[in-house]
Amino acid sequence: MADIHEPEEDLETGPEEISAAPPMVEPFSSLEDIALLHPQSRIDTSNLDRSRGLTAEEASRRLNVYGKNVLTPPPKTPEWLRFLQQFNNLFLMLLIICAVLSLISYALFGDINNLYVGIVLLVVVFLTGVEGFHEEGKALKTIDSFTKILATKCRVIRDGKHDEVEASSLVPGDIILVKDGEKIAADLVLLQCRGLKTDCSMITGEAELVNCTDNPSKPGTEMFECLNLGFSGSLCFDGSAVGLVLKTGDSTAIGTFAKLVSETEARASPLEVEVRNFVKLVGFIALSIASIAFVVSVLKQGADTVDEVFKLFVNGFLVILVANIPQGLPSTVTSLLSLAARKMAKEAVLVKRLDCVETLGSCSIICSDKTGTLTKNKMTVTDIWYDKHMVRRTRKECENFHTEEPQALMYRCAIICNRAERIRPEEADVELKDFHNRQNYQLSNVSQLSWGGSARDSIKDLKLDEEKVPTFKGNPSDIALLDCFDTMNAVDSLRQAYPIEFEVPFNSTNKWQLVIVKTPFLKLREENDSQCEYQILMKGAPEVVLSRCTTWAARAHKDADFAAPVTDDFERDFHETYERFAKQGRRVLAFCGTTFTAPENMVFAADDEGQYNFPTTNLKFIGMTAIMDPPRDNVPDAIQSCHEAGVKVFMVTGDHQLTAKAIATQIGLLKSEDNIELLHGGNEPNDISSWNKSWGAIIHGTRVNDLTDQHWEFLLSCTGGVCFARTTPAQKRLIVEKCQVFGDGAIVAATGDGVNDAPALKQSNIGVAMGLNGSAVAQDAADILLMDDNFASIVAGIKEGRIIFDNIKKTIAYIMAHIFPEVMAVLFALLIGIPAGLTALQVLSIDLGTEMLVAISLAYEKPESDIMKRSPRNLQTDRLVSPVLLFYSYVIVGCIITAGCLMSYTYTYWENGLNLSDFFEEGVNNSDFFTLSATEPVTIPRTGRTYSALEQQDIFSKGVTAFYITLTVGQFCHIWCCKTRVSSLFVHGVAENKLTFWGVGVGLVLVVFFCYVPGVNDIVGAAPVGWFGWVMALVTGFVILVYTETTKCFFRNSKDRNLILRLISW
Repeated sequence: MADIHEPEEDLETGPEEISAAPPMVEPFSSLEDIALLHPQSRIDTSNLDRSRGLTAEEASRRLNVYGKNVLTPPPKTPEWLRFLQQFNNLFLMLLIICAVLSLISYALFGDINNLYVGIVLLVVVFLTGVEGFHEEGKALKTIDSFTKILATKCRVIRDGKHDEVEASSLVPGDIILVKDGEKIAADLVLLQCRGLKTDCSMITGEAELVNCTDNPSKPGTEMFECLNLGFSGSLCFDGSAVGLVLKTGDSTAIGTFAKLVSETEARASPLEVEVRNFVKLVGFIALSIASIAFVVSVLKQGADTVDEVFKLFVNGFLVILVANIPQGLPSTVTSLLSLAARKMAKEAVLVKRLDCVETLGSCSIICSDKTGTLTKNKMTVTDIWYDKHMVRRTRKECENFHTEEPQALMYRCAIICNRAERIRPEEADVELKDFHNRQNYQLSNVSQLSWGGSARDSIKDLKLDEEKVPTFKGNPSDIALLDCFDTMNAVDSLRQAYPIEFEVPFNSTNKWQLVIVKTPFLKLREENDSQCEYQILMKGAPEVVLSRCTTWAARAHKDADFAAPVTDDFERDFHETYERFAKQGRRVLAFCGTTFTAPENMVFAADDEGQYNFPTTNLKFIGMTAIMDPPRDNVPDAIQSCHEAGVKVFMVTGDHQLTAKAIATQIGLLKSEDNIELLHGGNEPNDISSWNKSWGAIIHGTRVNDLTDQHWEFLLSCTGGVCFARTTPAQKRLIVEKCQVFGDGAIVAATGDGVNDAPALKQSNIGVAMGLNGSAVAQDAADILLMDDNFASIVAGIKEGRIIFDNIKKTIAYIMAHIFPEVMAVLFALLIGIPAGLTALQVLSIDLGTEMLVAISLAYEKPESDIMKRSPRNLQTDRLVSPVLLFYSYVIVGCIITAGCLMSYTYTYWENGLNLSDFFEEGVNNSDFFTLSATEPVTIPRTGRTYSALEQQDIFSKGVTAFYITLTVGQFCHIWCCKTRVSSLFVHGVAENKLTFWGVGVGLVLVVFFCYVPGVNDIVGAAPVGWFGWVMALVTGFVILVYTETTKCFFRNSKDRNLILRLISW
């Protein structure tokens, strides 16, 4: 799938030499030179329609050499292997080890509790793996999306015959024909162009149609600037053309984009990296504590048999490992993200990967495409100039379309000299149906989790149906004119009153379009020789139109048929207005016309030499319109919100630098009138010492490779705004990559809607595509879809991302607090010799039961007041799990809860006539006593009381239950302290998050269920206890509340963030 540029006599040397082709020369060559370069294409330069094309044999041979004109799909990982890869992480591997050891222990010792533990852990592992497989399974469809925009059929000349063939069979050297309404099937050079226009917006990002030509391009012109090239996948408007295929398959521009996308490796999200590091830390701590405790317990208890050592291993190492690993954390975090995704879906922001919810909140740079993202992707008339005045669109509408007044002429010319057409009602119904189909297609592509229904509801509530279904079809500029001038049904009435007799379509040589119409009023010159009055209406490039005019339409010259002579004064006003429009990035069209008489049966004609049998000079200038793709209404506010949140916004567009600058200025992205301009063909970038950081920067895509590391560092620090124009897909991806490298760990979001945006979307940390009018390629390469095509929705996404990061951090602080008491409950038994404070099943019931809903309730916690005033988080310092957070959870809160648990635990044994010191006495300090598996009676030397095996089991169960109740209920109190990190709980609000009450209520029910329901408490090793454990839980919670409110108060009121404050404020 290479390209062919060398003389074809060398083709017999073989594929190896064929593929080693020099750069293209055809775009810069004349028709005769192209024919010499490709003799086997048998191009007839005198009459292209008589060209013979390749022979069938040669086409078949080239197909074997170059391959089919299709895109090569990327290699895919088998589904079974992808499923197994879900379990290749430390967290699940530790749980698998614990589960296997529990099952082995059950097999050796018959302890049913170990069987329960093993089964529960395996279920957790399996469900976690399935969930990860499902999330990853919304897999890469990007390459398939590229194939959807390619042509399937094309017309080709082979052996002198015009045949329709499969587009996949095209080869370099084929001569193909394209016309209005068809897609170009391969990259080609135009040999003959008859007014062809192509829509390359999905490839170049430029909304305006390309006026193609068969004239050679100037040597050195960028590929996408060559007007005599057609690109695979581009849609043809107007006219027709004959082209020579240069590139097929992977060698085409679209193939290059596909390769860029498929070769760009998916990046791990910041949340994914944070969780991965957190799991490694937890795993290291768990293994370290468990290993040390196991070795010390073996030495202390003098275990000298394999059974004793293994029993200590299971009851010590295994239980400590289980206690250290927050089994419910993955599910809790997933639930938090799912709930956040649902909230975002209600704002028409759909996430395809859950962890992208947080990533958007962490982004510090947005590289945004212009067309369809910052702008409406709809050409619109913004300014009208006639009668030497600027005219607002809200001005009084024209009352009589048939006079020679400037306004009436403007209406007639803009509507009649126009190839756009009104969409019929039945076609509008089809458009509306297509609109809904696009919505449903995108909804089906996102994860079918809890937010799917919310997404569907939000789309129904958008009420965009009527807005998205156009009124007219055709050339975007022509549609803009009709949208502007279609008042009082002017389009239909004028076209009916002025039927077109003759038309000269727009072409790149003339740079104008002309129509001849009959006036509604016939004027008979002579009785025997009827004459008809005709009117010429012309539209085109302003300087070309004015050069054909000698008068201009002036309202003040009514006596002279509203015609005033073109003077130097008028030309000065014209040029000032035209230049002002051009500097604002507008596309300017001028209008002129005249009336003349001719026989009623006159046959008008025009030849290729520019000879006409009707007047084309001495016309009357009517006026000008400025057309552009305007910014979306709420984009300026969104840009301002991004700046307030410390997020830089770069415009990265394929459009012209003047247009890009105009839009960037309008939306507030370029905030300075002084701008650094590195344009195409300019000098080398100046020494940055002469640059001011308050300036803005406008950089042509061809200059991106000239920028040094110092330039990039400056651009990322300047405050005046940065705009990149005329960028290729490769340059867009490079810009994103440089932002990632020189942004000091910046999270870069890229937005776009076109095929040309896909590589940048894939390279970025988080790709954001337009969900309604974006290309399927961009949507599949992205992580987030904006279903209302609204850039402003990104601000809501950033806010939600920041909220969810805060809430996940609060959740971890809450969950990690119960680990220290759980570990200490086992360590005391192993190292000191007192009975264990918790059973393994109680540990699992906390992680997977009592705390799940309570922790998830934090997803609904409202943000703290400064959430969108903060700078984006620094990934190096503002970590999800920081040492300060671990110190808070493990040491401070963990110790407070452990102290309360030990008091409840001690009180339970004291209530049954036992002191903890009794377990250090000779004959009592045996790990077989006061356990669920106790089988022998034991006598306490201090009191002389003998406890049977059943009594020991009952006291042990009550002890672990008291410990369990104080731990769980103390955590229910702790959840209120975790609602804020800085603000006071009482200012933030205690009762607004109703789900917290529900979570605590469900948690209390589970505590009662596990501790007081007969049969269930036997399984987990619990027994009913009295009031003390409950009271100690409330006391523990109160102590935590006093501590957290005090530290938050000090943090809020302290101007000096000293070491102590940094240690206690997470």
